[in-house]
Amino acid sequence: MAKLSDTLYADLRRRLMSGYYEPGARLREEHIAEEMKVSRTPVRAALQRLVEDGLLVAAARGATVAEWTRWDVAEVFELRMLLEPHAAGLAAERATPEQVAEMEALNDEMLEWVKSRKDDRLARIQAVNNRFHHLLVEAARSGRLKAMLQNFLDMPIMIGSFYFYTEQDMLNSVEHHRQVTEAIRRRDRRHAEQAMAFHLRASFLRFERQRVASADVTPESDSPGA
Repeated sequence: MAKLSDTLYADLRRRLMSGYYEPGARLREEHIAEEMKVSRTPVRAALQRLVEDGLLVAAARGATVAEWTRWDVAEVFELRMLLEPHAAGLAAERATPEQVAEMEALNDEMLEWVKSRKDDRLARIQAVNNRFHHLLVEAARSGRLKAMLQNFLDMPIMIGSFYFYTEQDMLNSVEHHRQVTEAIRRRDRRHAEQAMAFHLRASFLRFERQRVASADVTPESDSPGA
């Protein structure tokens, strides 16, 4: 039963991270159990874990997908801007040659997907981006830092960002990753910290730009050719 619950948890977490469920959507135990052809007990356990992660909000016989306000997003970015440059600095001192090589390979893979025109392009870019940031935290070799950062990196509001990136935004993001990686390869802690701080600040400004653009859309303007 525990193994089944773990599998359900992983599947539902991937769905939440990819934006499969809309914010505020109701997830009912019986519907998930029926869809996944399991009993409600492991579904209940998986949903509870996701509530503890902050990805869901508890509700009767299920949960709802957590909604994010402007202040929630700003707080997550502020915390990442405090913690992740520190992780990059530690990685510059502690990353293994194999980890640096993997970062470089991920940067090349991300660039390939940015240039691709395949239907799953954005999902692939997001997955590679997420792997890069997790690898950097792993390379910092700090259990406490990893525990604090891991959930921030996997929050749906963070994962879904590439859906409103322009082509140039995505190319810039790859270049930022390359600068961070190069600083880590050269064991330049200060440069690694600065490069990561710049990358996160640029990402936050894109979120703010998108928030303003969304707020400006009215029902009257949301029409073909507007």
